[in-house]
Amino acid sequence: MRKRLTMMLALLPLSAAVALEELTFITEEYPPYNYRQGDRLEGISIELLERIFAETGTAMTREDVLFYPWARGYDTALSEPGTVLFSTTRTEQREELFQWVGPIATDRVTLIARRDSGIQLNDIEDVIAGDYRIAVIREDIGAQRLQEAGVPETQIHAAISGASALRMLERGRVDLWAYGEDVAFWLMNEEGLPTTDYTPALTISESDLYYALNPDTDPELVAKMQAALNNLREGGVLSEILGGTIAFNTEEYPPYNYLDEQGKIIGSSTELLRTALNAAELEADFRLLPWARAYTEAQLRERHCVYSTTRTPERESLFTWIGPLTSSTWTAFALENTHIAADTLTDLSELRVGSFREDAVGQYVASQGIPIVVTSAERENVTRLQAGLIDVWVTGAQAAEYLAAEADLLLRPLFTFNEVDLYLACHPSVPDQFVSRLQAAIDRIHAEAEVP
Repeated sequence: MRKRLTMMLALLPLSAAVALEELTFITEEYPPYNYRQGDRLEGISIELLERIFAETGTAMTREDVLFYPWARGYDTALSEPGTVLFSTTRTEQREELFQWVGPIATDRVTLIARRDSGIQLNDIEDVIAGDYRIAVIREDIGAQRLQEAGVPETQIHAAISGASALRMLERGRVDLWAYGEDVAFWLMNEEGLPTTDYTPALTISESDLYYALNPDTDPELVAKMQAALNNLREGGVLSEILGGTIAFNTEEYPPYNYLDEQGKIIGSSTELLRTALNAAELEADFRLLPWARAYTEAQLRERHCVYSTTRTPERESLFTWIGPLTSSTWTAFALENTHIAADTLTDLSELRVGSFREDAVGQYVASQGIPIVVTSAERENVTRLQAGLIDVWVTGAQAAEYLAAEADLLLRPLFTFNEVDLYLACHPSVPDQFVSRLQAAIDRIHAEAEVP
């Protein structure tokens, strides 16, 4: 009878033998993974942990998670069995200090500089030689990596939180900030600081984030958590938590975004976004629409974005902005064989000037008192110019050159009147974690492209 009972116990699910209620969960301020919004804990790791609770039948919620400063949480997880600290970077130096459940996500720790500082770094030796002041959080992976690399203590300046480190960088009290890219750019958005004012100068760590359990924790509890996490990841829950699939609307606007011969959306902005999405483990559904519809859907429909979009004061509050993706030079064009002479927008007042509906270039020219003849799509301006229905075409120089070459049309640039950046403009409902991860990936791609 005893042998039969032993066999029955062995066949029981793991949840009958151990319960996650035995564990104490600790987190810190590390958005978008874990952070406090008012009195409620939020973030990717928090959402995932609640899914683990549900998967294992654990009678716990985010309300049961303790919120400590990182150094205190780290020390507690090292000393108290049954303690879980997250989100924790798994490194070779920490490997034997904890048991691990994960991965949650990939975290890239970089040295972040103000873009106007002109700081360029090839390796950690450049950091030491430059005697740069660096903001860190004590016991954070950024601080540990710098210590391991031999950066002198005199260059290290401890901050009590990510937000305070960001302020130190913003106010010039430090030259660099060692922190997770996703977290840093999330904080910039939260603090209302333009992310384009900052740039990743050097990657110092690229590792996965985990739930770190005290080494003396019951291994069955560790296995139970890991099994639940594996089931969730296989079911696509992580992608869902990161924001799920977002609609990326665009238009026929080469060379930035357009259809190839096979009907696939391509172009420089499109390829940048695809690369960034892949690096950030995010998903988007690319759709090519007439510009006015693409723009309106991003403005009115939740979880929709539009690109390549000019960021103007009038549009600023309508969207959450990600980028820049690229730049555009606004130029006035005429046919090469015409005798039209114009040096400024004022000179166009008596001419028929073409643009297309909801286009920022045409809207800007109209705001200067110049009447605009509007069509539904940019490509139609090529045929209208050829047919003599308009005298001048105002548009981005790169798009005009591409479309003119495609139509074997010779254009003559009259004058340039603006230089702007183009962005991905998203409905405010697009999740913060999606925005911050994609922004960090785009900034990293730009930074790597600038390295000689």
